[in-house]
Formats: sequence, C-alpha cells, structure tokens
Amino acid sequence: MFKSFLSRSGSRLAAQSQAEDEPSVPEPARRSVLVTGAGGQTGSIVVRKLLERAAASPGDFALIRCLVRSEASEESLRSKLGETKGLIVSSPALFEVVIGDVTDAKSLEAAFKGIDHVVVATSAMPRISKLSLACVIGVKLLSFSLASMKPSFWYDDGQNPEQVDWLGQKAQFDAAEAAGVKHVVLVSSMCGTKPDHFLNTQMENIVLWKRKAECALVSSGLPYTIIHPGGLLPHPGGSTSPAPGGKRQLYVGVNDAMMESSSPVVPREDVAEVCVSCVMEPETSAGRSFDLTSGPEGEGTTWSGNLQELLSPLEGKNCVYSEADSAFCSIERRDTRGCHCY
Repeated sequence: MFKSFLSRSGSRLAAQSQAEDEPSVPEPARRSVLVTGAGGQTGSIVVRKLLERAAASPGDFALIRCLVRSEASEESLRSKLGETKGLIVSSPALFEVVIGDVTDAKSLEAAFKGIDHVVVATSAMPRISKLSLACVIGVKLLSFSLASMKPSFWYDDGQNPEQVDWLGQKAQFDAAEAAGVKHVVLVSSMCGTKPDHFLNTQMENIVLWKRKAECALVSSGLPYTIIHPGGLLPHPGGSTSPAPGGKRQLYVGVNDAMMESSSPVVPREDVAEVCVSCVMEPETSAGRSFDLTSGPEGEGTTWSGNLQELLSPLEGKNCVYSEADSAFCSIERRDTRGCHCY
C-alpha cells in the first residue's frame, strides 16, 4: 500500500513538474489607443468606431484616449459619439479625454503616456474668404461662365499648415517616440506630389506641409502607417447628404496615381474604418504608405474589412518620397526641426 502511495505521489509530482516546464500561452495584450484631433470630423468617427470595437470585443482594449484642443472640442466630441456613449458610462475606465495643443509640445506629454497605438487625425482647418467667394460668383456671372477664379482661404492665428500639419505633427511624433509608442497611424492627404494642385496653391501648401511631416515620421524609426485619402465625403460646406461607410468599393494606390480618376473621393466613415483596421492589424499595416479612394455608392464590391485583402492590389508597393519632397523640405526656418526624407 505504501509503495502504491509513493507510486501515485510520484506520478502527480512528475505531471506537475511537466506542467510547470511547459510554457504558458500569454493572453493577447489589450491595446491602449490615442486619437489626436479627436474633436474633428474624421477623428471623432475613429473614436466612435474604436468604442464600437470595444463593445463587441471588450478584451481588445485597455484604454481609448482622445486628445482635443479645448473643453468646447471635448463637448463636441461627446455629442458626436451617439449610441457609444452608453459604453463610456458603463466602462468609465476605458474612455479618457485629454486637452492639449499640438503646437505646444509640453501639453502632449500626458496624452501620450502609456499609449501603444496612436491615430493622428490632426489638421489645419482652412476657412474660406467670403470676399473671394463673392468675387468668384461675380466673375462667373459677368462672364456668362466663360471666365473663372478660385476662392482664397485663411487660418486662425497659430493654426496654419506649417504650424499644425508640419510642426504640430512632428511634435506628436517626438512625443510618441519619448513615450515608447509601438505604432503610429497617420491620416494625411492625397496631392502631396502635386504642388500646383488647388489644395496647395490656395491653401498655403497644406498638403506639402503634411508631406513634410510624413517624411519626418518615416525617418523617425517609429513603426508607422500613412493613409492618403482622396476628397473626404461629405465635403464641408457642400452637400448635407450623408456619406455612409460600407457602401462603396475602396481602392488603394500610390503616388497620387488615382488623382486621374473622375472622382477621387472617399467617405470619412470608410477612412476611419481603415484606420481602426490598421490599429488592430499592425503586422499588416506597419511600414505601409498608400492612397485611398472609393467608387460610386452601390457600384462594385464593398470592402469586407480584411486589411490584407484591401492592400493586396499594391503588391507590396508604397508611396515614394523623392527629390521633390526634399526640395520642399528645405523651405523652413533655421530654428525648426528638420526632416530627412530623401
């Protein structure tokens, strides 16, 4: 009997020792995500979609943090979140809003602390000159539509493209690097290879400044994904009709090649969904830089949500940064931080 007991005890100890020697399977890490520009039209949709993902799969996220410029922006964001506000109430530790200004690097430290993934959706906001708009209409009427002119735009003090889209984004990348962020998803814009495009000639080179920031991100060493959407739907100040996501076929390209299509546009909802997919699948999205447009609603095949499938037509190609970018990068004050894109 004693021998039998020893035999059983030895078996249990051997099994316990074997179990301790076997490596345990770690649980998937929960993501801590920061969305900057969260009070804006695109950023707020990214936040909503992250919260929807968190509701569907609570174990995926530890924190969804939002960076906004003011209390008014925070209030605007909360009003845009719709039904997902219920998740914020039921899981207060999941959602956080931080006030900071990307043109003030010091104000960014708290926002980036403890963050794994960042979606950068900040952008300078051009405001149309009403006088120039009146002139546009007048010229068109007086010439019986035979002549035309383009409106001009302006920016709030301290919020022009150089300050927001270049220096402000560079400050975010510096903060991300200091905080040990693992992945940055940057929402930029098409037309970065076209200095003569309306967005650059009439809006203080807004996309060229964005492009300069892209160069800085690529050379920073941070894992990155850069998305260049076409015209974002619905257009501000244009048609008030909605532009729902998931209703159009999405197309990807590089180097503004899709600018030649008849309508290089894409709904903000779809852009936000691609951003969230890039956060969820960094193994697929890291190191990629691509353009994004869509076909007409109701035509073609809508995107399944599979990021690898969306990017497959590129066959591994990414947007190329060239001598043209290097030329624009030299246009900066000597006291600013440089970028080394070429």
